Amino acid sequence: HSTEMKEFKRSESWTKKKGEKMSRQIQIRRGTSVEHENFTGAIGEITMDTTNNTLRVHDGETAGGTVLAKKSEIPSDIMTADYVIETWRSTDGSSWYRKYKSGWVEQGGYNNINLSPSGSNTEIELPLEMLDSNYSCSAILTTRYGGRTIGALREKFTTTHVVSGGYNTINETVKCIWQICGMSE
Repeated sequence: HSTEMKEFKRSESWTKKKGEKMSRQIQIRRGTSVEHENFTGAIGEITMDTTNNTLRVHDGETAGGTVLAKKSEIPSDIMTADYVIETWRSTDGSSWYRKYKSGWVEQGGYNNINLSPSGSNTEIELPLEMLDSNYSCSAILTTRYGGRTIGALREKFTTTHVVSGGYNTINETVKCIWQICGMSE
């Protein structure tokens, strides 16, 4: 059965003087923890648990709703968790990055690389400058025949890296898909 919780009526009667800002007071349904356990609120309804001084959110089905945590109930280490603070993607979709609060960066993209019998090196510009050259990098080359090979990383710099496509029996342009992870400025 459902216990009725106390409900406030919203007051709409006030006057506004010229130049005065109007404010509204909102009061929501409230009840004890016991009353809440026997109450199923409407979808999206918020109620106050007067026993525990918490709010509850209702879905129209669950008796008691879902209790929202107080700030004091949230583990303190959650405040130090790393999270994404910035993302970017080029307009043509050929490069992207994710930057985290700690300075950690994940970035990647694709570039065309020319392969030749004499070997080839291609310098790839990074969308976001790295702190130093102490980052990890992977590159995969895709040939026109669907083959894939690992591109050799020749040199790493803070704003670019050089991928070697190696030697090929013919001159061929292949797609290099690359990704870098490490710390940024």
